[in-house]
Amino acid sequence: MKNIVPKFSSNLSKMWNKVLNLENCLFPELQEQLGTLSTKEEKLIKILDFAQIEKNITVVKITNTPNDRIEIARAMIAKSVYNIQTTRDLIDRIHSDRVLRVLCGWRYKTDIPSEPKFSRVFKELSKLEIAQKTHEKFVKEYLSDTVFLYNASDATKIPLREKPVKVEKKSKPKVKRGRPKKGEKREPIKPKILEQQKNMKTTDEMLSLVSTDCAVGIKQNSKGNREVWIGGKLHISAVDGDIPVTAFYSGANVHDSSVALPLINETSKRVMYLHDLQDAGYDSDIIREFSKKLNHKPIIDINPKNSKELKQKIQLLKDEKEKFEWLNLQQSSDIHHYNQRSMVERVNKYLKDDFGCNTIYYQGSQKVASVLAFGILSVCIHQSLKLIT
Repeated sequence: MKNIVPKFSSNLSKMWNKVLNLENCLFPELQEQLGTLSTKEEKLIKILDFAQIEKNITVVKITNTPNDRIEIARAMIAKSVYNIQTTRDLIDRIHSDRVLRVLCGWRYKTDIPSEPKFSRVFKELSKLEIAQKTHEKFVKEYLSDTVFLYNASDATKIPLREKPVKVEKKSKPKVKRGRPKKGEKREPIKPKILEQQKNMKTTDEMLSLVSTDCAVGIKQNSKGNREVWIGGKLHISAVDGDIPVTAFYSGANVHDSSVALPLINETSKRVMYLHDLQDAGYDSDIIREFSKKLNHKPIIDINPKNSKELKQKIQLLKDEKEKFEWLNLQQSSDIHHYNQRSMVERVNKYLKDDFGCNTIYYQGSQKVASVLAFGILSVCIHQSLKLIT
């Protein structure tokens, strides 16, 4: 059971009508002018048409939009769709591919800007968060009235080719164990990020506590092996149909749970859904209470945290699951629901293997977040179109 979609969803109907218009009107006209369109080219045309990224670029503080801003933004979407890793490779492809050049907005090869200009413009687009705004706008316009069963959250590592920012360790005064002496004053323990976020109301406030600096990340993979990388993390919330609705970038040293509340809060504003699915890295009563407060049912795996009681509880649940499978009996519905969490892992796979985010050559958190946002935007539109086709 993938999702619950209202039969007469006005937004999905609008999406379907737009696809029909593209296939019946625009594609035949383009084929007369440019020749037969490949599957990849048709896919790019649909994503560009639904993204309408030019509407966000024109909203700037100056009178006239500088040259090539819209074209380069469309080219960055093409970079994701064509799974191109570097700007140099993108420019070479635009030079050699006439159809791609026209779709991006350049008529002649001489119109294509140089690589330095590509970099300068992309830096401006990153500061304005054009891709993030376009993604949010698409979700609210086409998916806001669709009710989804699940929202799965997870983080994926983003290795970068830059030096980690050194974090100066603050010297802590040595304090003797036990109760303080009479009249002795001790500094209060600083609350953890989750404890601070639970009293905040806006997503921006919550994210202000999350670092985006390049750092060293350490994580234990599914096989129990320790992984170390330099770079950042991309935190994603995906709903039924493997559609990424929300994504935030952070440094590699940020714990997954520190971005859980912003993800749930922002996703709840954009779409309607029933269950929050998260792995053991998000095991916290604060996250569970926050999810319930927004009328969702949290299904979060248990983290043993070196507790014998919790380890015994997990083992009992595993034994019970094996017995139910052996006897071919129906298991708890929560087990079925939790198994749907793989949707966010598939989104990570699409992003890295199919949409140009396998290797990030850019430096600086703004540029890296923007590259990932263009990928997320493309994946979101591509997967959303599968709801109606």
